[in-house]
Amino acid sequence: MKKPSCRFHPLQSLLIAIILVLPLIVWQQTAQLQAKSPYDKERLLKVVKLNVLSTQEIAQAIESRGVSFQMNASVEEEFQQVGARPELIVAMRNNYRSATPTPTRPAPPANNPPPATKPAANVPAGPPLSEQEVLTMLQSGVGATRVEQFVEGRGVSFAITPDASRKIMAAGGNNALLGAIMKHAPAETAKAPNRNSVVPPANVKRGPDYEDLTDQAISAMQANNVASATRVLNQAITLDASRPTAYQLLGFAELYGNQNMTAAEAAMRKALERNGSATFRVYHDHGDYFKTASQGTLFVTRAGVTYKADNGKDTFEAVKAKIKQAEMNDFVGVQYNAFHLKIFQDEAKKKTRTFNFAPLTQKKEEAKLIISLIENY
Repeated sequence: MKKPSCRFHPLQSLLIAIILVLPLIVWQQTAQLQAKSPYDKERLLKVVKLNVLSTQEIAQAIESRGVSFQMNASVEEEFQQVGARPELIVAMRNNYRSATPTPTRPAPPANNPPPATKPAANVPAGPPLSEQEVLTMLQSGVGATRVEQFVEGRGVSFAITPDASRKIMAAGGNNALLGAIMKHAPAETAKAPNRNSVVPPANVKRGPDYEDLTDQAISAMQANNVASATRVLNQAITLDASRPTAYQLLGFAELYGNQNMTAAEAAMRKALERNGSATFRVYHDHGDYFKTASQGTLFVTRAGVTYKADNGKDTFEAVKAKIKQAEMNDFVGVQYNAFHLKIFQDEAKKKTRTFNFAPLTQKKEEAKLIISLIENY
């Protein structure tokens, strides 16, 4: 198996793709959330082609912000040619939104109650939703998009706080739902916030936020300044150590930019502990001892592993409970430091299937790191 020439710098490409779908700080920056525009076609084509984010991650980002273009046969073919999976095509088709931002609704007069919310289509009339009602709907299996329609149609009786935001996201909510809740929160919550609310002082100039810092890291990587990027990412971690994104970027920067396996592993473990992921470029053997193999991305999460080839056709997914074995190979692809995952296909009959992978760098240390992360999370 010959090592193919890369079409792009792996570190720069991963960072560029990830920044396009970074999650928003919803409860701290309402105005910034509302200003985020839908994704345009060219940016999404680049993300799919680079294959550094899983189909699920990209679909969730599309559901949150939408796309500024409408799907047709020609556009669908463009995405298929760069490896888009069918579920991603569906997500784009179902989440078209105008690129023109909606004007911010003026605040109601101080002494007058806000006007009644106009019921949305297919949403029964009723009082504003409480926080518990929103949580109950999500926990009972109602999709975030449907709950958002209820919020748009009936409004809410509570304000978003850090605690409420965490609960709603944990129950299956998304950024679009949180944005709708903030939009329809009763006016009095702005005048009398509870003790958990974050209220920025007036006329105080703020420093860069989490997204600003990751943006700066992107610029540094584009200039091949890994030292600057890692410094900025550590600033982002200091600003909010509860989020996985900066750790994910830092892990990749350390692995492929600084060739520092120890630092990469530390960052990746912290990302996984925060329900993030670790991303590795690998080869997938097609069953002939790596004479033919697809090049793609292996995503390691606490839930399991996912592989997607760059062409979008060769895919693999296994939840943690189905993984019987993750070990280095002692025969197939040993010259490439290959490893294998043995997956239960039929647990009752103890039937398994083996999938062989090799790290793109063909380094044994990277293969062992992948196995360690799979086994320990």
